[in-house]
Amino acid sequence: MKRFLIPLSLIIFTMVAAWVDIQRLSVPMVRPSPLHPVYTISSPDDAVALAQGKKVVKLGPCLFGLYPGAIAFQSLAQAKDFIGLKGYEPEKWQIFQLSGDYQLDVTDGVLNKTLQLSRDMTAGDNQ
Repeated sequence: MKRFLIPLSLIIFTMVAAWVDIQRLSVPMVRPSPLHPVYTISSPDDAVALAQGKKVVKLGPCLFGLYPGAIAFQSLAQAKDFIGLKGYEPEKWQIFQLSGDYQLDVTDGVLNKTLQLSRDMTAGDNQ
């Protein structure tokens, strides 16, 4: 039993540290009027949650750098091109505007802060 104590302690410590890291990052940055909009792609399930008034977030870097952050785009055209180039099925991916500013909240095409989905850009006349 003693030989399992140290590995078990390390596993528990790692799990608690990861949980704390995710909890810290689960509070999104919300900029009231960003000058440079930022967009991302996500599941249609997120559009349903957003329409129901739920808060949906996209994480920035977390888990000690193992997850670099959600992918981000500077324009709708870039997001649409990405979906097309990757061969993603359009009905399985939607484009959303996030609550941040591209110049402040994106580094190398990924989020550097946790942001909240603010609008579904694939619905209606946004295309």
